Amino acid sequence: MCRFFDDIIPVMLAYVLYNKDSENERLATELVKRLEGERVATELLDADGPRGVQLAGHYEIFGRPAVLLVRDDGAPVQVWQGLDSLPSPADVAYLAHQ
Repeated sequence: MCRFFDDIIPVMLAYVLYNKDSENERLATELVKRLEGERVATELLDADGPRGVQLAGHYEIFGRPAVLLVRDDGAPVQVWQGLDSLPSPADVAYLAHQ
């Protein structure tokens, strides 16, 4: 599900990929909530679902959980992969609001 805010025009979108029924599902869900608090448009995706597989393949994302920040034209801005590399919501927000 993709969430936008009524009073902003999303220029960037943060995809958060996770593995369903794993510890990183909880972490990914919490991260999405925190990103929304930073007013970042987000989409939470099961990495093994059709859209997650497509996105991971296209952007060569192998680690889980992962955060992919893309411009509205699909150009990648930053990718963070794996538990040790998860960004803070403030770091994502900083790049997303540029």
